[in-house]
Amino acid sequence: MKILVTGATGYFGHMLALTLAKKGNIVHALVRNPQSPLLPQHENIIAFKGDITDKNSIRPAIKDCKEVYHSAALVKLYSKDPSAFFKINVEGTHNVLSVSLEEGIKKLVFTSSGGVMGASLKEPLTEKDPRITAFDNDYELTKYIGENIIKEYSAKGLFAVTVYLTKIFGPGIETHPFSINTMIKKFIRNKISFYPSPDHYISNYVFIEDAVNGHILAMEKGLGNERYIIGGENRSFKDFFRVLREQAGMKGKLFPLSKLLISSLGLWNILQAKLSGKEPFVTSKSINHIYCNKALSSEKAIRQLGYKITPFEEAIRKTIFFLEQKSNAC
Repeated sequence: MKILVTGATGYFGHMLALTLAKKGNIVHALVRNPQSPLLPQHENIIAFKGDITDKNSIRPAIKDCKEVYHSAALVKLYSKDPSAFFKINVEGTHNVLSVSLEEGIKKLVFTSSGGVMGASLKEPLTEKDPRITAFDNDYELTKYIGENIIKEYSAKGLFAVTVYLTKIFGPGIETHPFSINTMIKKFIRNKISFYPSPDHYISNYVFIEDAVNGHILAMEKGLGNERYIIGGENRSFKDFFRVLREQAGMKGKLFPLSKLLISSLGLWNILQAKLSGKEPFVTSKSINHIYCNKALSSEKAIRQLGYKITPFEEAIRKTIFFLEQKSNAC
């Protein structure tokens, strides 16, 4: 089967495209640079030069495809040009869905973010729960708008499914300087890390192999215009580092950082960024993003799709092994 994958040079899209190709599918990868070293290499992967912000460039890549995985997005919490989020995550999604409908695509899976659902209170959030907090960054806002575009095209007859990914980690290419993998690698290498204090804040962490399998299951079994949380286990910062220490066989020092201290450092970082012309790695909005609970439940995906979650300890152990092997090979 011919399948279009957008975002194949990204951390998640790379693994998704490669997995689909290994299953015998012909994968059409829509990429801005067909010579990119981040493009997965496999005899079943064909690169098409294009951009989701250019509707006409999507057509050659989608021709003769039966399915579409739309995972391309601008993934970060801040940009000097906020309009870039809307151009890529909103207009780009509109273009992909429009061409998919015109070309008679059988089914489309849209990758959204668990962050769209906002902060959780006492219980993990499900697909039915409304967001109770305002959006504090353009990434999550534009992914939310993208979901509304999905609803619009579902009403027009496009069979589309939305998948929420939580904080993803595991073996794969490096495309982001502040990923979970980077945090793990630096802790193992430097034997030191910082964490938000108090350390009881909870997040949901998904192993990349589970994320890929969850997407494929959503394509195979997902219902039209439905949403599925493809996540992993809910863990506090304290528990995350406890498991990391155990699986790495090391102690390592942890230093708590209060929200007040981080906010002060954030203001200094923003000032430095303005003087240097570079983007800050932390802003007041991204700080709020850290200091809250974000527990989610994948029960619906488990029940309806047959989704399975790799135990957190096993996932961390596999990630550590991958990062160590990669480090030794350098």
